[in-house]
Amino acid sequence: MKHFLPILFIFSFKLVSSLLTQDKKCADMSALLENKIGKVQLPKDKQYAMEMEFRSAGWRTTFLYDEKQTKTFYSYSLHGDKIKVFESGENYIIQEFTDSTLTFLYLPESLTIGVTPVRCTADNSIQGQRENEKRLGSIWRKEDIWDKDTVPINKTQAIKELPRWAVWDYDLEKYFVSQMKYPKELLKKNVAGHSVVMFSIDTLGLPREINILTTTHKEFDKEIIRLTKGLPHCLPCRDKEGKRIECFHTVYVPFLPQHYRDRVKADSIAEEELKQSFVEWETVSYFEKANPYAVTNYINERLTYDSKLLNGKKEAKGIYTIRIDSYGEIIKVETLQSCGIPEWDNQVLQIIKCMPQWTPSINFHGKGEYRNSVWTIPVVFKKKNREEVLIAHTNEENLEVGIPICYLSGHGDTIVPYGKYRFCQTDTVRDIGFVYENKPDGQIVCIDVKGRKLFNVFKYDNGADYVQEGLFRLTNDKGLIGFADTLGNIIIKPQFKFAFPFENGKAKVSFSGENKEVPDSNDERYYWDSSDWYYINKNGKITNK
Repeated sequence: MKHFLPILFIFSFKLVSSLLTQDKKCADMSALLENKIGKVQLPKDKQYAMEMEFRSAGWRTTFLYDEKQTKTFYSYSLHGDKIKVFESGENYIIQEFTDSTLTFLYLPESLTIGVTPVRCTADNSIQGQRENEKRLGSIWRKEDIWDKDTVPINKTQAIKELPRWAVWDYDLEKYFVSQMKYPKELLKKNVAGHSVVMFSIDTLGLPREINILTTTHKEFDKEIIRLTKGLPHCLPCRDKEGKRIECFHTVYVPFLPQHYRDRVKADSIAEEELKQSFVEWETVSYFEKANPYAVTNYINERLTYDSKLLNGKKEAKGIYTIRIDSYGEIIKVETLQSCGIPEWDNQVLQIIKCMPQWTPSINFHGKGEYRNSVWTIPVVFKKKNREEVLIAHTNEENLEVGIPICYLSGHGDTIVPYGKYRFCQTDTVRDIGFVYENKPDGQIVCIDVKGRKLFNVFKYDNGADYVQEGLFRLTNDKGLIGFADTLGNIIIKPQFKFAFPFENGKAKVSFSGENKEVPDSNDERYYWDSSDWYYINKNGKITNK
């Protein structure tokens, strides 16, 4: 340091302000040093010149400390017999001066602030480093300007389901912290920092287009990019209709050396313990969390069948296999053991195929990943008893059309309360029944023995459509017409603008046309006018024009 000031004088470098001595009003200044934490006392609201001498260089700068901001004017670094000048010292000694904190690259042998040497006290404890890293991490997070929300690539789309990773769920920061390999040289020097990465996620849940938005060191960037490329697929974003969509995802990743050492040590201990156990770290797929009967309940709630087909049997059982991929989607359904009635087997298979998304099986080893899985589901078809019947009940003297009703089970339990429907057309529901919605311009709806709405019924002759040849007409929300059977199964989905009842195995239908008033009917009678009429069979196929 003896040669440092004369050299500065020879080169006629000017300091912005004069040197000031310390006063008694001091503020603690923490500095993250090489494997040590130093504390420096700084007077407030003063302007200072600071000198530090290191193992291979000397450094001098002027700065203002007012607890809110610091402006470094010039930095001079001494290398052998040469002096180099660097604006702000950005690439050299000072890494950061934020929130009353100085961070140094190297441990100085001496430090002078003002004209008075300052004593550096070192805290070599591991806990001290942890606390300092937490404080620095808190500062960096507050200063980070990037939005961490997940946003759709197509701005016209809206995200309903966020991307979700096996093991890490929605918090991908945990993945980066747990899987990172700290750059060796930076770990030796105890260099802390952070990076913010943004990448796109395609419809397969895989990362694409990786971009580093901000970083404190290029070596951190390399590690972030490596980890991002190695991400297992997630459950991708989905819109309101459940369709997969592409999105952008942003993650803040802290690099804290002592926290990293703690994690490596903990992982090593856990790995040794794992060698002594026989636990397979994998969870099974599920339909509804914490409900082992959710799948069978879902199927049974949607089954409609004529128990008379059981003849003298009390019940019949079918067994079915469900194959679920690593995205939680059903890819294959098979009958493993038939219940004996193919129509019932097919109904179960169709219900399963239309099930919403599952949560796939998760393997917790390493990075964690979603896996394919197989379920085997038994379904029991039972002979219906009194409990599986709905009986209309009213407080009026007589049960008539237009009278408010409720529906009770065979044991007297209220299944459909008063007020849910305006009135009924079916007093006893064994498979399905027809009721009127309790609202203006309410539709006639079809309900099952559990009181659930199945679909809207086509209105005919001031009531529900008549059953002809085992089928009656139904409508969807757009007014299109289809056909259902007396068990409540939709046989031909709604698709026709107009459709007449079945007669001799055929029904007359049209995909277009107008509903016109019959002349001189005073707006009371209408007819269907169309230039394109077809005939369909009971499978919904057109037979001729």
